[in-house]
Amino acid sequence: MSSVLELCHRYIIPALKRALTEVMHEELKLSRVEVARKLGISPSAVSRYLHRERGAMVEVSGKPELMSELRRLATEIVRGDMSQYEIEVELLRIAFRALSGKHFCGYHQRLEPEIDPAACSICPELFSAF
Repeated sequence: MSSVLELCHRYIIPALKRALTEVMHEELKLSRVEVARKLGISPSAVSRYLHRERGAMVEVSGKPELMSELRRLATEIVRGDMSQYEIEVELLRIAFRALSGKHFCGYHQRLEPEIDPAACSICPELFSAF
């Protein structure tokens, strides 16, 4: 069984970054270059997120609670200059809250069928502080 931290690093964080990029570009109407500058990534990375070539393995748009948090973060990023460190901390907090709420157990089980989400309490135990 792979670590939940590996799941977070390989799939969840990229999916959150993709959704954040989409919100900033499509909802807040920032150009791709502006999104790249605000997030500290390359314009080509922004394009890959927007074309779903990156961060597309996990879908977060159907999770209203996560999207609300990402919209809040996007608005804060656009209003003031958050450092890449502050943005990363906020993305990790959002990811950890989602993990503690068992939002990605089904996805983890699809990757590793031996996982039983009903019996597993790893994420709620580890990330309940978030």
